[in-house]
Amino acid sequence: MTEEVTVNEKGEVEYLQKIDMPQFAAMMNSSDLDEKIEKNLISNTEYTYLDFIKMIEEVGGQKTKDKFSKFSIYKDELAAIDFLKLRLDLRDKFAIEVINRSASVDEFNEKSAIIEKVFGEIKLKEEQRILTESFQKKRKKRKAKLENETPLFSDNPMGTMTSARFFYDGKTFSKSIDSEKFSNDFHTNDLSTEEEKQMFFGMLKQIKFKYKYTFPKKIKSLNLADAMFTADGKSFVKEYTLEEILNAPHLGDFKVELED
Repeated sequence: MTEEVTVNEKGEVEYLQKIDMPQFAAMMNSSDLDEKIEKNLISNTEYTYLDFIKMIEEVGGQKTKDKFSKFSIYKDELAAIDFLKLRLDLRDKFAIEVINRSASVDEFNEKSAIIEKVFGEIKLKEEQRILTESFQKKRKKRKAKLENETPLFSDNPMGTMTSARFFYDGKTFSKSIDSEKFSNDFHTNDLSTEEEKQMFFGMLKQIKFKYKYTFPKKIKSLNLADAMFTADGKSFVKEYTLEEILNAPHLGDFKVELED
């Protein structure tokens, strides 16, 4: 996973989170896509959240069948976060990119709050929907074995982004993370066996979480140890394992002072 944030001279912020998803390669091999034309078209297109789900359903064949119809019941709620864009890069490693462009850090923070609010409201509606449908099924099929439906959203799927708050005054940039919000989407509640949990924790140790922040001026000081800097001195890179950052999300906090 990579989190890349660029702040330009106007104070505008471009946030990009890139998640490598090699399993998409297998999914796409079984679809009807024309290798070059379709993959390039998809890879160069930015989608809203709901349109992204729809696209995944269309290219994924039977493995993602009927996904869109379920998510579309929340189309009005999700329309409030149409400023958030997603991109599926089907070239090379296959990756999902989450993009949030803002005119300022204040706007970025406001958008993060909106995303949290939207998914919080959907979570409550999902819980009520499943409860109602479960009750109705029990009334119709009292003797039948009923399967528990999994909520579409149990937590904010954008938590690793929206848990951060930025500050920037042209001279100093800082980032602070709400640890609970950051880790919410990574839990073992859905893992039924100890073996599954051990596999999950083993995976976390192997996955890298890399931060790259770029500023309009050279970096004068940074309160992170062992960070690497680009040749022009305007960017820094810091890498952790996903296990490290989930156990201590505050490792992603930092403060940068820029040169005059």
